[in-house]
Amino acid sequence: MFEAVRALSTSPESIQTRLIDATESLLAVKIDEFAGDPELTIKFARILDLIAVDRGDVEAIAAETAAYMTDTQASVIADLVCDFLYEIA
Repeated sequence: MFEAVRALSTSPESIQTRLIDATESLLAVKIDEFAGDPELTIKFARILDLIAVDRGDVEAIAAETAAYMTDTQASVIADLVCDFLYEIA
């Protein structure tokens, strides 16, 4: 999660590009890691659902989805990721 937040916050690229860069780190996190906390599981599942609405090649779908997001949509997801890291830290 830290790497995802770093990708979101340290690049001069567009928010969509930063979200695409963060996707690899987000997808490396397994939802099972939050099995002991149903609230965190639901929040992380929501993030995953927003970045990859299809269940095929999740990384490719997430990159394609982010590329067509408005700045507002991408910012909402970036905020969710940052908030999630704050909760688990």
